[in-house]
Amino acid sequence: MPEKISMIKTIILIVVIAALGFLAKLVPPGEASWISHQLAGLFYVTELSLILYLFFSEHFIFLLVLAAFLLTSLVEFLQLWHPAFLEPVRSSFLGHTIIGSTFSWLDFPWYIGGAVLGWLLLKWVKTN
Repeated sequence: MPEKISMIKTIILIVVIAALGFLAKLVPPGEASWISHQLAGLFYVTELSLILYLFFSEHFIFLLVLAAFLLTSLVEFLQLWHPAFLEPVRSSFLGHTIIGSTFSWLDFPWYIGGAVLGWLLLKWVKTN
């Protein structure tokens, strides 16, 4: 039963974090552009940590959070690569939201923050 409760908590958190991530991407450009450009990265690492937990709940939380950080970092570095087949995907809202379009070193502190938040949330999820 405790395992079922932690999975329910995880699914609820995934929905909430995904909503926050999409809302952050909808902030209009201007003074608060850091919200759509950098803060959204925090939500992605956190959400990916939670998703990985759904599939690999028996693994150490640190490894799941590290994997989420590394996968998100890989996607960030792939933004330096602009093959013709990816450009139409990146030009759509969903494609731009998920895989991004421009590389920025400023995203990495937010990814670390997302990893820390993911770790904290997973510690909470595992306590029943």
